[in-house]
Amino acid sequence: MSKILSVMKQIILTFRRGWKFFLAVAAMMLIQLISTEQIYLCGAVFIGALLAFFYFVSSAARLESAAKMNVAGAKRTMLIGLLLRLLMISVVLAVAAKISTDLFLTSAVCFIVFYVSALGVLVYFGRG
Repeated sequence: MSKILSVMKQIILTFRRGWKFFLAVAAMMLIQLISTEQIYLCGAVFIGALLAFFYFVSSAARLESAAKMNVAGAKRTMLIGLLLRLLMISVVLAVAAKISTDLFLTSAVCFIVFYVSALGVLVYFGRG
């Protein structure tokens, strides 16, 4: 259990070291939207980034709580956590789809980009 908690601390430190990478990704997306005169979609970048952030925070919290349980409890906790994260993503993107198709697509693409960039940060900065 102590090993899993130390791994979680390492992941958090890795994200702290990689914050400039996330800022660069967000800046590139915002510049692209501004250059194509779609300034009204800049909030969707923020929505996608927050959605990816809360997805990772929720995953980390579930993993930390599951590390302190027996196998059956941990399995149930992780399954419920997965369902809640998928529900959260579905609700946010459904609201974005109700507002406009452009907002939905931008939010969904930004979530995917930030999710993949978070995995990249874990791989690149987590090495050393």
